Parts: sequence; structure tokens; C-alpha cells
Amino acid sequence: MAFVHVTGNPEPAGGEELWLEGRGGVKLRALLAPALNQSGVGTARGSVILFTGRTEFIEKYFEVITELQQRGFAVFTMDWRGQGLSGREQKNPLKGHLATFDDPVADLYAAMRMYGDRLPKPHIVLAHSMGGCIALRAMQTNRVVADGAVFSAPMWGIANVKGFAEDFTRFMTASGMGGMFAPGVETKWSKQSFKKNALTHDKERYARAQGLVSEQNELALAGPTLGWVTAALDAIDTFQAPGALNHLRMPVMVMSAGEESLVDNSSHAEIATLLPNARHIMIDGARHEIMMETDNIRAQFWAAFDTVADAVAPKTGVSSATANA
Repeated sequence: MAFVHVTGNPEPAGGEELWLEGRGGVKLRALLAPALNQSGVGTARGSVILFTGRTEFIEKYFEVITELQQRGFAVFTMDWRGQGLSGREQKNPLKGHLATFDDPVADLYAAMRMYGDRLPKPHIVLAHSMGGCIALRAMQTNRVVADGAVFSAPMWGIANVKGFAEDFTRFMTASGMGGMFAPGVETKWSKQSFKKNALTHDKERYARAQGLVSEQNELALAGPTLGWVTAALDAIDTFQAPGALNHLRMPVMVMSAGEESLVDNSSHAEIATLLPNARHIMIDGARHEIMMETDNIRAQFWAAFDTVADAVAPKTGVSSATANA
């Protein structure tokens, strides 16, 4: 199946759609894109492993992937099981479900074993929202060995899922109800009003993402299941175990959105203190999807990303190795 296209969202140069089989036989879709320079020839500083958020998919990140390529990085990303064009584990394809966050971690590990030799080192993790939880779990368990990491609004805590709500969610999942939609979430997908969105101030980028789903309705995803929420809480709990993150000594940048309403910003500062070499910054005025924000906000994101990238893969030391396309 070819990439989904809408006007104003060209696919990354040399981007290759890949397919593999994940844990339990789930079919998974991935993308590998080579590094670029001004002449269009790939000469890699290194590679970026891109972890996308819940409901997201490869095409939504075409712009970001192209910008990474232009910075000299090859890029690898995938549609997580249960979303994008990857296989679902629920009969209702609109249910956002994971039985455990170790499943996407295992899927990525399998993908890296297949394609990792095509990703020049050093490796930088770039992770957004739910992808931030998957990425940190992968790094914690050494399923991904990164030389640097950048987290955008990582889901290290879920807004409003505490106390009774958490107890109820865990009880229902343990009772075999994990496949049910969580209370109060959307059970269908439809185009949402830009005025009411909590994701970005950028109208064009918001419309582009909505347009991709309208173009290919298999990309659509509604709210998460109780099982997904429980799996997320379980993964987040592992980060708090004594010494669980002590071995992650690479440079880490953690970015919080100043106008966040979906993840718990307080968790960012808390987890950052547990990482030996982390810096935590607030992007004032940004909503949750920092990488999909207005240009002035995105400029702040890229400046923060470049701080890690320049430390890990200095431009003056660009590798002569090329990323295969």
C-alpha cells in the first residue's frame, strides 16, 4: 500500500514504506528515509528514531521527517500496532488499544533488528506524547540504545487519571473489561473544529492531519480503551522504580507545552530529575503537539532539538557513511 497523500504534504525524498510482522503476528508498517544534503545526496550525521503519539501515523510527520533529513539524519518511524495502517487487536478498528506497552517496544526491537544496519550511528530518539512513554520504556529496557533523546510533551503522566479514576480503570481491566472504551472518550472519528482543538494553534497543519484521515479512513482512531489506559499507567509506574533510569546517561531534552491539557506536565520535571543528563524546558504558548505548532513555536522546538543533535552528532564531524534508500 502506498503512502496516503494530500495537497501540501509531500512524502520525504527517498522514503521507503516497509512492512514487518510484530509480536502475535500483527502486521506493522514503517518508513525509512535517507539523510539529505543540498544536492539531494544522502550523507548522514546519524539517524533519528521517531516515536509518534496516540492516534498518529507516518504521513502526519512527513514535514518533520523532511526537516530531519535536511539536518543530515536518516529517519526511521512506524505506525504502532493498533493505529495508522498497522494491524489492530480489537474487532472495532476505532478502539485505541494496547494490552501492554511492552508490545510496541518489542515491535520496534524487531524492526531495528531488521533495518538497524541501514541507520547510521549515532542514533537519536525523538518522541512525542504516547511515543515518549514507549521510547522511555524501550530505552529503560535496553531495547533501543540511543546516543541522545528529545521528548516532546511525553506521556509520563495522564491528565485527570488519578485517584478513583485510576482505581476504576485498573479494576475494570483486571475484571476482563479492558477492551471497552474508557469512560467519556470519543467512540467515533469525525472532523473536529479547529476552534475547539487542544493540539495546535496552526490551522493549516491541523487541517492537513484531519485531511489525511478523511482521505484514508483506515487511519481513523477514536478514544482509548480501559486496557490501553491501564497499560499506560503500568509503563509509567516502571519509570519511578528506584534506579530504573540511572543507566540512561545520554543527553536528554524534555519539552513541555505551556498550554498542555492532555498529559501531566508535572511528570516531565519529575522524570527529568531521574535522568542523569536531562534538561527540561517549557515551550510557552504551545499546545500539546509542539512539532505541529505555528512556525515561531516550532522554531523553539528545533532549537532545542539541535542542542542535543549538535552534542551527539556535530555538523563538523559528519560521517561519510550514507544511509541506504
